[in-house]
Amino acid sequence: MGKNMTFGQKASLYWALGAGRFWQTAGLFLMGLYIGRKQLFVTSEKHTRFWVKALIISAISFAPLFQLKELIMASDSELIRQTAGTAFDMWQKFAFTFVLVASFVLLYQRDRFKNFVSNLRYYGRMSLTNYITQSIAGAIIYFPFGLYLAPYCGYTLSLLVGFVLFLLQVQFCKWWLKGHKQGPLESLWHKWTWMYSKNKELWAGAYAIRKRGKGKSNLSFLSSV
Repeated sequence: MGKNMTFGQKASLYWALGAGRFWQTAGLFLMGLYIGRKQLFVTSEKHTRFWVKALIISAISFAPLFQLKELIMASDSELIRQTAGTAFDMWQKFAFTFVLVASFVLLYQRDRFKNFVSNLRYYGRMSLTNYITQSIAGAIIYFPFGLYLAPYCGYTLSLLVGFVLFLLQVQFCKWWLKGHKQGPLESLWHKWTWMYSKNKELWAGAYAIRKRGKGKSNLSFLSSV
């Protein structure tokens, strides 16, 4: 466990950089921000046309990109695999991601599908909490310091365990959000995000008052911030 927390995390970071996962994740965050700003998830005739086009283009692009990636990865040159292979691997995954997203958005416009997946909105509002707790629960279930079920759980049983854990998390999210605006870790992240920003605003305001000569500012109240 100690090696996983030190060497393992370092190796994982180097892999994310070398495989392009670090930059891909940052790009997907910006893509999500852009889609949100453009309100493309809001149902309208214009947005529906956009998602239909996105689905068609991404579906058509995925097949050749996947085949090119497979051909390049079969190359004997490690340099080609690590450069061109990584690039085409990212692009084919990006295309398939848009196939999934566009399909979900279009299906969500149908009432039957919307009602079927309606509980996912609770899960999404607590995504950070769910991600961390799922990792902790998985470690306890499969790692040697916990139940150590990894040698005994095959693919089917592991899928079943993951599905049960997901359902439990959905129910917990519904219960938690009845009395809170955010999940526990989301609330903590929000406070950390704005903590220094609020302090900076207080100091800047006090400094501006003092600079304008409206009397000596008593900055003692900032000591408790």
